[in-house]
Amino acid sequence: MENDQITDIHKQILRLREALPVWGAEANDLVELARNAERAATAVDERVLQRARGLLETTKGWHDTLLYWEKQEAPAALSADIRVIRGSLNAMRLEVDSATSKFRL
Repeated sequence: MENDQITDIHKQILRLREALPVWGAEANDLVELARNAERAATAVDERVLQRARGLLETTKGWHDTLLYWEKQEAPAALSADIRVIRGSLNAMRLEVDSATSKFRL
């Protein structure tokens, strides 16, 4: 892996680290809204479903990018960062997907 590519990946990882807490809060909110709707036996508002779709699409795109980077034989420390962030995105996606799956995204 070239130094320019490593530098670019580091910059992208910094952006991802800033975005993760925002996405995490969004994921928690969506999970709570879906569970509230389930308890109340009502449909989830279309805006909530759109937010969930958007979050799932965004995190899926980043997951795929991280997976690609991981396969590029990055230095050990960078590979570890990539795996940790990918794991965080996976956990977030699974929670949102699980909570909203009953409502057919």
